[in-house]
Amino acid sequence: MPVDLEGETWYLENLLRETIGHVMKQAQRSDPKIDLNPESLIKKSTVVYGVMAAGGLAAMAFFHDSISTAFLWPSAPMEMGRLIASGLTAAGVLLVLSYFFEDWFESFRELKSIIMQVLGKVSIPMAIYLSFVTSVGEELLFRGAIQPFAGLILTSVLFGMLHMGHKGLVSAWSIWALIAGFLLGWMYEETTSIWPPLIAHFGVNMVSILNLRRAYNNYTTHLKAKKKLDHSSPDSKR
Repeated sequence: MPVDLEGETWYLENLLRETIGHVMKQAQRSDPKIDLNPESLIKKSTVVYGVMAAGGLAAMAFFHDSISTAFLWPSAPMEMGRLIASGLTAAGVLLVLSYFFEDWFESFRELKSIIMQVLGKVSIPMAIYLSFVTSVGEELLFRGAIQPFAGLILTSVLFGMLHMGHKGLVSAWSIWALIAGFLLGWMYEETTSIWPPLIAHFGVNMVSILNLRRAYNNYTTHLKAKKKLDHSSPDSKR
């Protein structure tokens, strides 16, 4: 039976729109001082992920002596293409998986809506920057520094725990992150190169943030149109 991708997309967009409205109202009620400033997010992300990247590089240099190997960019076109293709393929797999998780799990949609309160407002250059610093920081720390010590399985679990759900609880997002951590870590072990997981991580973050930005713009446009319609209705003039 053929899958109606257009219908599935329409269904998810409407479902996400409803979830966004509910979650944003709840978040503002529970914490009216919530910081929705993209500039503040950029500053905090630079510090947090900068520290993660520095710690990862230090461990790779002084404990594993793996910087030269991990960052080696091949000169052979075939090998170069293999690393890039591996990263892009993994990114595609994880994005498809997140699509299904969004459809299957309400907690995944709710957390996505909460994250969208901030990320939905970022500009495209900000989205590129955030995708870069988050992917570099997490990959250098988890794949470059922790995995050689802890191994693939434990590092994947730790990566999943970093991505806790709302109120610090394990959620569908944590499970998705665990799977993502395993795939990224497996690529690092198989290739001994940080480039495939880094490319995959950047690709996932970039597409995800741009999708959140699009969803946020669609939601705000929908709200403006609804308010305009309400004000122009006969009932509102009485």
